[in-house]
Amino acid sequence: MTRNPSAVRVLLGALRDQWRSTLQAASIGRRLLAPLLIRHWRAHAGLLVLVFVEIALTLVTAWLMGAMTDAAVGKRFEELLGMIPWAVGIVALNIAAGYIGIHLQLRASDRLMRDMREQLLRHILLLPPRYTDQSRAGTLLTHFNQDIYGIEGMIGSNLIQILRFPIIFAAVLIYMAQIHWALAVVSIAAAPLVAVVGGTFGLLLKRNSRATYDQVERMNVFLSEIIHGLSVIRSFTLEKQSYDRYTAQSERLYGLALQETRLRGIYSAFGQVAGSGIFLFSLCFGAYLVSTAQITVGSMVAFLNLTGHLIYPLTGMAGLWIGFQNSIPALERLAAVLDQPTESTRLSEYTPSEAHGLPVRFEDVCFGYDDEHRVIHHIGLHIEAGQTVAIVGPSGAGKSTLFALLQGLYRPQYGEITVGNIPIDRLSPAELRSSIAVVSQDTFLFAGTIRDNLLLARPGVTEAEMVAAARAASLHDFIMEQPEGYETKVGERGIGLSGGQRQRIAIVRAILKDAPILLLDEATSALDSETEHEVQQALEQLQLGRTTIVIAHRLSTVIHADRIIVMQEGRIVEAGRHDELVQQSGPYQRLLQRQLIEQSTSA
Repeated sequence: MTRNPSAVRVLLGALRDQWRSTLQAASIGRRLLAPLLIRHWRAHAGLLVLVFVEIALTLVTAWLMGAMTDAAVGKRFEELLGMIPWAVGIVALNIAAGYIGIHLQLRASDRLMRDMREQLLRHILLLPPRYTDQSRAGTLLTHFNQDIYGIEGMIGSNLIQILRFPIIFAAVLIYMAQIHWALAVVSIAAAPLVAVVGGTFGLLLKRNSRATYDQVERMNVFLSEIIHGLSVIRSFTLEKQSYDRYTAQSERLYGLALQETRLRGIYSAFGQVAGSGIFLFSLCFGAYLVSTAQITVGSMVAFLNLTGHLIYPLTGMAGLWIGFQNSIPALERLAAVLDQPTESTRLSEYTPSEAHGLPVRFEDVCFGYDDEHRVIHHIGLHIEAGQTVAIVGPSGAGKSTLFALLQGLYRPQYGEITVGNIPIDRLSPAELRSSIAVVSQDTFLFAGTIRDNLLLARPGVTEAEMVAAARAASLHDFIMEQPEGYETKVGERGIGLSGGQRQRIAIVRAILKDAPILLLDEATSALDSETEHEVQQALEQLQLGRTTIVIAHRLSTVIHADRIIVMQEGRIVEAGRHDELVQQSGPYQRLLQRQLIEQSTSA
């Protein structure tokens, strides 16, 4: 019959596993944080110097208290009065050291946190779109507003504390042993118990912390979906359901926070009990030693003063251990992002292209968003410089995926794409994307003014260029009708504008970018017929001399294209001019007939 392992063996096994995971986390922390620490070595060096100043002041204070006590007991008042200036000087030095220490601690921690935030954002900006497209916005935001603050337990002043506590403990213990070695041994008898209890609470808090971070992430993701989906929530009257789901998650987070408070409260109470017990035991034993004339009253006072400095390094090291364990989940989550390979080593900036039109070629390109399901099958497409090519087909045919591949947002699993006869793999993201202007059916606008969003097109846009482009896109008159004109706020994601107005802003940006390649993905889908006709004329002027690829649902907008490509299920099934394709009983003719029927029915 087998026995269940004892509670002690289970605890020791858990502590052993915790130690291993701590070593792994320390390795991750060293790899991620060492460059930042080196950058701010002066603040940490200053904190280390203050450690030795603190030790000296602690020992001198204990000696002075003992000497003043012995002088008072011995009624040596002149000697006692002579020590008062020393006491005042020590107090002043302690105040100064405390102020400088707090300043350096905040400086070290705040700078590290700032650098960590900047490093994280820089890395995310350099990540390939495949990773960011698969990540939820709420998850990425959690890294900034939760995980970075979660690693405070292992950066800044806490790094110095790892050295500070053992040094103070050793220095104080040596000094106490010189007073009376047996009394010093008695004072550290509780050290093993403090270490075991600290390790146990560190394990419990680490588990609680990991659950807390996961719960915060779930709440951020859900809250982001609620805010961005308010129109859908109102449309389907989901307000009560959404509120109930969020409050349930909030209650779970509150329970985890309450659990952490309980654990920290219990450990704090244990530390106070341990400290008080050591002090009382030392007081009783010290009084006995005084009564037997083995030490003086002043020596006992000095010893009791140092008892607190012997206890708090023990509880402090345990507290550091707990804080470190609390930070491990946050560090692991940050490492999971920062260890992702980037698509470039430099942040992209606008790179002007002198070419007015560039040839584009897809050479036997195959692609799938995962390895099992391909959405593009052996696409071969040659587009000469200055040509306008339209791509049509049903939804899900792979049209927008071709645009993503051409911009280098994804890499094909097979085949090659060239721009200007250069494989895009040999072009930096900045070089490639600066040569392409995109107008998509879903236009993203930043919270700011109309002017702010138009100036994103390229550096150095003049007022005259901006107005001319807005006139060409039939947007200028609308802008001037607004009380603030080009300074009109568009709201978050352009919520203050209609879909057609947002799309025209995208067209203006494409005009201002003046890139040799133009990608139009349903560029006029949100416009009414009259405005579409006006904008279509502007786009035709914009296309002159540029290589233009158009994705269109309404075939009436592509009949003048140099070539029309028909796609189905990721393959090119037909290609030619409009007048050629309508003569064939193929997919293009069927698409055209279907649209004519839909238009006549809706009319």
